[in-house]
Amino acid sequence: MLVLTGKALLLCSHGGVVAMKARQEWVRIGAVPVLVDDDPRGRTIAACPMLTPTTPPCRHTTGVDDRSYSKFVAIDGRRLCLDTTAGSTDWSQGATGRYSVAKPGQDIVTCGA
Repeated sequence: MLVLTGKALLLCSHGGVVAMKARQEWVRIGAVPVLVDDDPRGRTIAACPMLTPTTPPCRHTTGVDDRSYSKFVAIDGRRLCLDTTAGSTDWSQGATGRYSVAKPGQDIVTCGA
C-alpha cells in the first residue's frame, strides 16, 4: 500500500475534492509531508456536485475508516495514512456520503497495513 502525502487527491463519492493538509511537517516524501492519523478528518470538500433543492452537497469529511492507517508505522504516535484511506462525509441531513483516495500523492514509498 502506498503512503499518502499532502499532494494526495481524495474525492467524495460524487467527485468533490477533499482539501488535504498534513498535521506534521518533519517526515516528507519528495519534500511533501506525509499524512498521518486523523489528517483526513474534518477537511473541507470543494465542488461536490450533489446539490439539490432538498440536499446540500458534501462539505466536510466526518469520519475515517480504521483500514486507512498503517498498524505498524507511526510518526510521533500517529499512524501513517495509506492509499486505502476512506471515510464518511456530511452529505445530506439523514445520510452520509463517502470519500476515498483517487491518487496517493506519490508512487514510491509503500507501507504494510
